Amino acid sequence: DPYSDQWNFGIQYQLTSDTTLGANYVGSAGSRLDVGEFRNVATTPGPGDAATVASRRPYPYITPTYYDMSVGSSTYNAFQFSLRRGTSKGLAYLISYTWSKSLDLGCSGWYGVEGCSTQNPYNLQGDKGVSGFDLTHILSASWVYDIPVGGGRRFSTGNRTADYVLGNWKLNGIVTMTSGAPYQAGIAGDVANTGMAGNGYYERLNRVGDIHAFTLSPQNGLNRAAFAVPARFTFGDLSRDALRADPFKNLDFSLFREFPIRETKRLEFRADMFNLANHPTWGIPDNNYSDANFGVISGTRSTERQIQLALKLYF
Repeated sequence: DPYSDQWNFGIQYQLTSDTTLGANYVGSAGSRLDVGEFRNVATTPGPGDAATVASRRPYPYITPTYYDMSVGSSTYNAFQFSLRRGTSKGLAYLISYTWSKSLDLGCSGWYGVEGCSTQNPYNLQGDKGVSGFDLTHILSASWVYDIPVGGGRRFSTGNRTADYVLGNWKLNGIVTMTSGAPYQAGIAGDVANTGMAGNGYYERLNRVGDIHAFTLSPQNGLNRAAFAVPARFTFGDLSRDALRADPFKNLDFSLFREFPIRETKRLEFRADMFNLANHPTWGIPDNNYSDANFGVISGTRSTERQIQLALKLYF
């Protein structure tokens, strides 16, 4: 069974009677994690036909096959900060920021989920990298604000009709911003000639340039000039999950209005807007060097703007 150790330490400081500041360190380490991969491939790259490659397998009479072993490990370390205000004068908010790093060995426990594959099953340390779900920076801010306009509130027109029209409005929203999702770039086939060809484009490319030197666009999701095909009978030197997709940015916003009818009845109008700015977050580009569309982004990690209107009667 997998095994996990977890630890944390945190402090809180009360800034005012309704506002607190928090800081936490969170860590964990996993061991005996599942690593599912092609096994019984040739132990070393090299030239030769199928018979020669088979002779370099631990068990030459058995073809390479996929199976699992509990040999993976992982670590997670994070600093988490929060600023929280309880409802006071109609305003409540929570601002959270996390700076973290998650590392694992050979796609531990996440094969197929992060689209990762081990390049050399005999050297898992060579496949150590950030987890497919690793997001270095995560910032989230949410708020609820009861606008202080109307009868009996801080700002009143003094006119009952005007207060009824202008009052009882509320706003809330959630802003989310994160680092881009990690991914890797590889090439189809069996460049190393170890018998791993049945495992998709398992082999990563060589890094020959600055992977950050490009202007992101749907047709230009990565710097193509930063990569080269590894020499025949070698493994690529690009680190696992060394690339990052477009950072995620999103704003959800809601507007509420209550219409008092009687003491026990009220009508509520609400407008909810998801991805209010309609800002696209580009998805992971085609990361197979063998494809004609290598580097092209064909989708987004975000949804287009959506607006929904509703009326609710409370009684």
